[in-house]
Amino acid sequence: MSANLSRQWLERAQEDCVVARLVLREGHTAHTCFLAQQCAEKSLKAFLLARSTAYPRTHKLVDLASECARLDRGFAPFLAECAVVDQYYLPTRYPDAIPGCLPSGLPSSAEAVDAVTIAERSLRFIQDQLA
Repeated sequence: MSANLSRQWLERAQEDCVVARLVLREGHTAHTCFLAQQCAEKSLKAFLLARSTAYPRTHKLVDLASECARLDRGFAPFLAECAVVDQYYLPTRYPDAIPGCLPSGLPSSAEAVDAVTIAERSLRFIQDQLA
């Protein structure tokens, strides 16, 4: 059952990644960053389900990547990248998110490109690990 659930999480991550690229082309940087965060979160949870049959109930990518790194040292380089994408979870969803979490306001186009690139890289890495 966990292999099937893991695959479902990975499929949803892939879909978030595809949609992130679509909305990026339309200039919706906040949605791009949110979807990038979702892609990374779902792919990390897919890995944890495949390797340990459970995952922490959190949206924080750094915590999820740390759990993955305990199972596979190959995740260590993703910790810094996860911290970048983590900063977009709340302010891209809620206009009254924690003040100062994105000091420059909504993410720029460059930040959105960076976020989706990180998400794609983590998704590909996890897909390769689970192949």
